[in-house]
Amino acid sequence: MRERLDDADAAVVGRVVSERPGELNGLRQLFLTVEVEQRVKGDIERTLEVRTPSGTDCDVDVPRDESIGLLLTRAPDGVWLATACSVVNPGQLVVEGGEPRGGPIKVVIGIVILVLVLLWALRRLRKGSRPELPGAPGQ
Repeated sequence: MRERLDDADAAVVGRVVSERPGELNGLRQLFLTVEVEQRVKGDIERTLEVRTPSGTDCDVDVPRDESIGLLLTRAPDGVWLATACSVVNPGQLVVEGGEPRGGPIKVVIGIVILVLVLLWALRRLRKGSRPELPGAPGQ
C-alpha cells in the first residue's frame, strides 16, 4: 500500500454521489462526482470529478454513498483519473497515509501540564517543606 500511495498523485477517502456517462477521444468514459471525507495526499477540493473507463475490465464499480479509498492520478489536462485498481480499503489508506490528528491539542495539553508542575514546584520551593519519605535523611 505504501508504494501505491507514493506513486499516486492524490489519495482520498470519499463517497461517490453521482455518475454520468461520457465519451472522450472515441472511448466510453464514466465521470464520477466524489465528495471527499478525508484528504490523505495531494491538494484536493471538497468535491471532485474523477474520470474512469467504462465498459472495460478496469471500470470503477463502487456503490453510492459508501466510503471508499481512491488513489488518483492527474491527467495532463488536469482531470483526476481512476481505475478499478485505484479503489482501496479506506481504513488501510488512512492508516498508511493519513494525517496525524490532534497535534495542536496535544501541544496545548503538554504546556498546561508543564506549567502546573512548575507552579507546584515553585510553591514547594517557597514553602521550604520537604515530603516525609521513609528512609530519607532528616532536615
